[in-house]
Amino acid sequence: MPSFEKDLPPLDQKPVEMAQQKETEKDVPSDSDSTSDDHSVKPVASDMTEKRIFKNVLVICTFFFLNFISYGGLASLQSSLHLEEGMGVITSAIGFASLALSCLLLPKIAMRFVGHKWVMSISLIGYIFWMAANGYAVWATMIPASIVCGMCGATLWTTQGAYFAIMAKHYAAKKGQDPRAVTALFFGIFFAFFRTTAVFGSIISSTILNQKPENQTQPSNEQLSQWCGLNDCPNSGSNNTNLSSPSSTTLWTLVGVYIGIGVLAFIISVVFVDAVPADWAAAEYQNESKDMGKMIAKSLMATVLHMRHLRLLLLIPITVYTGMEQTFRDAEYTKSFVSCFLGIWMIGWCLIPSSVVNAVASLLGGRIMKYTGLFPMFCFAFCMDLAYQVTLIFWEPSVNEEHWFFLIPCLNTLADAIWLAQMSALYGILFPTKFAAAFSNYNFWKSCGNIIEFAYSSYLCTSVKLYILMGFLGLGMALLIIVYVKYMRQTRPVEKQVLPSATVVDDDVKDKQDVFTVGSENAGFTGSAVMDGVEPSAYETVSIYRL
Repeated sequence: MPSFEKDLPPLDQKPVEMAQQKETEKDVPSDSDSTSDDHSVKPVASDMTEKRIFKNVLVICTFFFLNFISYGGLASLQSSLHLEEGMGVITSAIGFASLALSCLLLPKIAMRFVGHKWVMSISLIGYIFWMAANGYAVWATMIPASIVCGMCGATLWTTQGAYFAIMAKHYAAKKGQDPRAVTALFFGIFFAFFRTTAVFGSIISSTILNQKPENQTQPSNEQLSQWCGLNDCPNSGSNNTNLSSPSSTTLWTLVGVYIGIGVLAFIISVVFVDAVPADWAAAEYQNESKDMGKMIAKSLMATVLHMRHLRLLLLIPITVYTGMEQTFRDAEYTKSFVSCFLGIWMIGWCLIPSSVVNAVASLLGGRIMKYTGLFPMFCFAFCMDLAYQVTLIFWEPSVNEEHWFFLIPCLNTLADAIWLAQMSALYGILFPTKFAAAFSNYNFWKSCGNIIEFAYSSYLCTSVKLYILMGFLGLGMALLIIVYVKYMRQTRPVEKQVLPSATVVDDDVKDKQDVFTVGSENAGFTGSAVMDGVEPSAYETVSIYRL
């Protein structure tokens, strides 16, 4: 049978307000496979006002900001701080592998039994544990800490995404706005906060690690050019004094400051974040088993089966790329260019300008998207990343021209702001009824990108890593264009014709019989249809589109 899709605004057009209809009183079973947090934009009985919703968004932004000042500050130093046997990059890869696997199992179970608020709060403890392990960095401490931190990262990020999607939906309903535009706005605000973490984390690390040796003989620029940049290969530059590790006292001072900030983030999350109202979350769980084994199997199946969607499969390369480009900047650029040429104490200072650019771009991105649509934003990000990578290929770094070390990564962080915020919004738009499964898959594949980049970091030259990165960018953008074209075709209105009443079953919900009345001026008919988890209480006008 033909399939039909809910009226979604084209990616290249400004979102428009959806017409509201009177709410029906018909009780309809909810889709037990959807997220808690159900996916309609219908206001529900709750005392959480628009201001309170927005307050929760800002509080979550605040404790993420504090937590990732600490985590991000240490993470950007791993490739330079723990050079011996490649421990820094290997344990980072282990952490992201743990995160990726945990995305398949933990988030939905944790949200079901613990609740969104407490999942986020408890997850912060894992980050504090990892920070403490960096003070005594040996394999026996870093591997367990990286595994725990990865597990907590999976639950933290997936829960944050689901929490924001729920809040954006109900905030939009209360304000009479398009939920997709509100979702993009909330994520834009979040990533504006999140990206400023690199600024403050860099200031802290650079201030504490400000230990440039005064009496040591520094390599010449010619020697550094042979060891560093694109020529940085395994076992090269072993005599480079710029790569010397800090003293134990300096390291513990850095770790202690970061732990204190992480503890403050935990306290804020416990005291000031509101739990998701029970009536907002009840729909997901009312038909689910309370048996833990069944919950684990069902959660895993929900995430894995979500990969059968062609749109998700096409998004995998660009999602993997977003993890790879972040890791390349934080691990390869900082080690092969900044630390190798200028010294480990300069990493933080060099990242400050690009972090400011990233924060500003994140804040403005959500607002600009309302006027341009998502696809032009992705095209701009592609151009910026391509310019960054081509620049690194032809650039000849010199210690006498330090300003380029500060400016060049700005191209990448400008693109990164768009990839992170707008990719999250894209997943929410393309999979509006599968929040938990969609965000679990997003975090899983993004983590795979981090793992790939970290995994071969100690074995390949920087030039090879850069060409691999460019390949993923090209492939990912090509497939993203296909997703866009398919989406535009699916949201194209049916030409005027009279169609008989019909029950249309979406592939995602063939086992559900959630029937509701739809109408379309272009199609000229009213009929019954089953759509992807959407409740039949007709509180919104739905147009019918031919796939």
